[in-house]
Amino acid sequence: MAIKLRIVQKVNTLQKFAFISGGVSILALIIYVTVGINTADVQDTLASHRNLLVNDPINNGEVIAGFTWDQNPPQKADVGIDAKSMNINAECVQGGVDSSFGLSAGNTMKDIDLIIKPTADLNSDGIDISIDFKRMEESGNFFTRGATFNFGMENGKLEIKYKLTSTNGKSYTIDEKTSYEIPNDNQFRNYRFLYDANKGKGEILVNNATVWSNQSVAMARLTWKSDDEIIIGNGMNGSGKAIPIFDNLVIRKTGNTNNAPMELLSFSAELQGVQVLLNWHTAKEMGTDYFKIERSTDTKTFEEIGRVKAAGQSISLMAYSLIDKTPPLGVSYYRLALGNNSAKTIWMPVIAFRLKPEMLQSAASNTPGISTIDPIKK
Repeated sequence: MAIKLRIVQKVNTLQKFAFISGGVSILALIIYVTVGINTADVQDTLASHRNLLVNDPINNGEVIAGFTWDQNPPQKADVGIDAKSMNINAECVQGGVDSSFGLSAGNTMKDIDLIIKPTADLNSDGIDISIDFKRMEESGNFFTRGATFNFGMENGKLEIKYKLTSTNGKSYTIDEKTSYEIPNDNQFRNYRFLYDANKGKGEILVNNATVWSNQSVAMARLTWKSDDEIIIGNGMNGSGKAIPIFDNLVIRKTGNTNNAPMELLSFSAELQGVQVLLNWHTAKEMGTDYFKIERSTDTKTFEEIGRVKAAGQSISLMAYSLIDKTPPLGVSYYRLALGNNSAKTIWMPVIAFRLKPEMLQSAASNTPGISTIDPIKK
């Protein structure tokens, strides 16, 4: 399937969910109100823009990051998160798929090493990685994340390594050099790895034909350190030739398992004096280590405001709280993260809290009625 389609299209931009809950007691544990999902139609009038894996028959997962490398700088994503750095000599040059541009390492024999900073979306239980590649060397990696995940090539043959954690908490690693040898014929082909966490199945496809698969235990999730960065093109230098070797990178998440390490019943915020009290309750915890609270004023940049020790193992109701001692005026967004013993951080939905000046005045004068927040107007 051609990954780049020269068409004029509409792109739906889906804003993040925001949840509000306030003044929640233990007798009414869960109050989640969706305050808005905004979609905007953006008319794409540039013929050079492509629709990355549109109507893909294999996976309909959300795109986390997509790069067509049709124009410099190479770190700029067409969809999703940008890369933070790369080899200074790498650039987008003519000669990619369908006579378009693609990514070259340059002529200095230095690896591409395009680095993508980890985000919450990248910590999905399953993943779908697709990239167009033209072989110019013997070994190198398409996609690497820490010591537990690698998709690439060794001595001309496709290789894959990933770590899984099953429902009973046991972890194991799939590490194989496949029998498929990448042709050295100056042609681009699409190389793709998919892992479906619910099925426990991993596959490698070349031009949409399966060349390797592994059936693991169902409901086993990918396991990696949440702060491990992604490296695209580690060990790949194109043999020092300034021609494209990569094109059309798409990273998608294939969904989470139904066996989350925690069952969250509620996450709420309420004013307590001139501070914001955050409360949450769980019904189940499996190997939890701690909870982390982060705050943002724009839903993009979050800062940590505190951590709370978790129960570890529990099948009964557990209650937790944390105080934000210095909440800013206006709307603040709070998110709850669960750190578990597999070193994978799992983010929970965001809640929003509007702090008005009159609320602080009311608190200062001990006026009743400050425990419930007003709905945010969108």
